Amino acid sequence: MPIQLLDDRLISQIAAGEVVERPASIVKELVENSLDAGADRIEVVIEEGGLRRICVTDNGHGMTPDQLPLALARHATSKIDSLAGLERVASLGFRGEALASMASVAELSLTSRTAEAEHASCLVAQREASVRPAVGTPGTSVDVRELFARIPARRKFLRAPATEFKHIRQTFHQLALSRFDVAFRLSHGGVESVALAQALSPAQAKRRAADVLGAEFDAHAVPVDERAAGMRLTGWVATPGFSRGQADRQFSYVNHRPIRDKIFNHAVRLAYRDLLHNQRHPAYALYLELDPRQVDVNAHPAKAEVRFRESRLVHDFVFRSVARALEAAESTPTESRAIELEAAAAPTGAAPAQVPMKPRGLDLSSAGQRAVSSLAENAAAYRFQAPAAEGQAHEAGSSGRDMSSHTPELGGVPADTDDDDTANTDKTAEAEAPTLGYAIGQLHDIYILAQNREGLILVDMHAAHERVLYERLKAEFSAGRIQASRLLVPEALSLSESEAATVETSSEALAQVGFDLTRSGPCEAMLRGVPSLMAQRDYLSLARDVIAEIDDGARGADTVRDALDDVLADIGCKAAVKAGRRLTLTEMNALLRDMEHTDRAGHCNHGRPSWVSVDRAALDRLFMRGQ
Repeated sequence: MPIQLLDDRLISQIAAGEVVERPASIVKELVENSLDAGADRIEVVIEEGGLRRICVTDNGHGMTPDQLPLALARHATSKIDSLAGLERVASLGFRGEALASMASVAELSLTSRTAEAEHASCLVAQREASVRPAVGTPGTSVDVRELFARIPARRKFLRAPATEFKHIRQTFHQLALSRFDVAFRLSHGGVESVALAQALSPAQAKRRAADVLGAEFDAHAVPVDERAAGMRLTGWVATPGFSRGQADRQFSYVNHRPIRDKIFNHAVRLAYRDLLHNQRHPAYALYLELDPRQVDVNAHPAKAEVRFRESRLVHDFVFRSVARALEAAESTPTESRAIELEAAAAPTGAAPAQVPMKPRGLDLSSAGQRAVSSLAENAAAYRFQAPAAEGQAHEAGSSGRDMSSHTPELGGVPADTDDDDTANTDKTAEAEAPTLGYAIGQLHDIYILAQNREGLILVDMHAAHERVLYERLKAEFSAGRIQASRLLVPEALSLSESEAATVETSSEALAQVGFDLTRSGPCEAMLRGVPSLMAQRDYLSLARDVIAEIDDGARGADTVRDALDDVLADIGCKAAVKAGRRLTLTEMNALLRDMEHTDRAGHCNHGRPSWVSVDRAALDRLFMRGQ
């Protein structure tokens, strides 16, 4: 449509707001106008962090000379012309305020040319009453100079040029990820800062995402592509190994519009609930497409937030889509995350193949309190171990001697076999080796070393055991059978009044996770029972943490059920075997088997990888074998 003034009734329905907050907000509005104009090439030129100059040039449709004065008028736009149009806005801009607001606080010149015009036309705001001919290619160029020069009170609140350019770069990246079919270029002080070519294939789109979010994100990115109920969600989410201390790598879009939406963000966060804890944040770039009539983009003065007409439907769709993608990534065996033992190599993790959770084997939290059960029950699983090694491992488990340095014989081949004899290895036994193989020792009383068909497996025993216990606790919680132990002498807990009230109202929920807590005063509670896993540990501090967790959940957006998931994760973390604990081979192998039968065993509850692999080819390169 041509640019036209909106009528008063329509203006009153628009959630108008101040557009110019800082230079980055000018870049946002101008680039969005270029995208709405059909441009496939946009160039942004910045000087002194945008304080001196911001120039955005595109190759879009352009404007005719008679449209330029209207473009600078307030509440004049080509995007909508009726209330019905406001309810189904498909463009990024629609209020007709941006250029008028910029012209009121800075020197603004507008140059534009259509494909049919012989030359471009130019209009300088507040200087010229008429449009003059100019030189220019088809498209539009908006040049904003000396921001807030006439309003010193506003200018002094701006930050240093370097800080302002940082905000511009963040805004630029956010917009560059919204449209992969458009080429973007950003320069600052005459130096090119970002240059992104058109990304017309999925591989090129992923490379652009990696350019913005970092090469490490590319190594951890999991694709998302789901459709349901007239909606589609595409993009990438990072595995927990790329979690962040702050939410600075989260890009969400609705119909190509960058947004910040609590419902959308909560749905993504919920999908990571079992993978990230302790204030870690996931990284992602996600694109939601749905009928424009199902989303209200006129809900925020700066157009940063939207409202969904079916918010619960959107929330569930986003949650399930991201959860499925993460689950598929966790269940992909040894895919692209083995260690490369080369110079400047970065260690990464490999997730074991997943099967339905069937926790079994030794419970390391109580292994020190009871003797190891008969090894004959697990003989089939440990067939790689020679009888002598099995006997020594059992003897070590009974006597407590350190067996972490013992190297068992694998595959029927003695430990001192020559290289030339390796071809005689028991192929049948090796072919039947499980994903994580069999333990051969312990390193620094922290890591388990194991051998499988492909090579070497290194396991962080605390991270692995933490995940095993957490998934086991979740299964017991769902079945209503978390085991609890009664305290011989009840313990008194001093709490805040709010926390004491939480104990009173959530006693049933606390009992579900193994805590027998009752309120005994305005700011006091009595602890009479604790989860069996914590009976010999610091259960008092854990009880306080549990109460605080549920209390925060009751006041915040999370439900008590969400808080209880965090409680179970805390119990699993505190009950898991700690660094410095010497394990027997039997205990190590029991943990490896449990990992293979545990969901999401590739990462601990905090997002750290629990195991990594080094294949034989990497080991051969390390020792230059065959070279």
